[in-house]
Order: sequence, then C-alpha cells, then structure tokens
Amino acid sequence: MQVDKNDPELLRLDKQLCFALYACSREIIKAYKPILDPLDLTYTEYVVLLALWERTKFL
Repeated sequence: MQVDKNDPELLRLDKQLCFALYACSREIIKAYKPILDPLDLTYTEYVVLLALWERTKFL
C-alpha cells in the first residue's frame, strides 16, 4: 500500500499517533495527580524515583 504524502487528510489530528500518545499521557498524569499531590511530587518526579528504586534494587 502506498501513501500519498500530499494528502491533507494525513495531517488531521485524529490521524496522528503522536497526538493520541499525548492525550493518553495527559490522562495518566491526571489519574496520578490526587495520589502524588499530598506527597508534593509530579508524575515525572515519581517516574524518576521508580527508576532509581529499581536500579538500586539490582545493585
């Protein structure tokens, strides 16, 4: 199957994987917010802590 790179339909947001991933990540962050707010952590900080804890577990 060949894709026409000049087709304006390809530029629609509903055709963009990056937009779908962005929307999904926003929902995940929103779901974690009530849990992380009392700890004064952002979702990014939480993920970093998880990575550090995992790494120290294997050292």
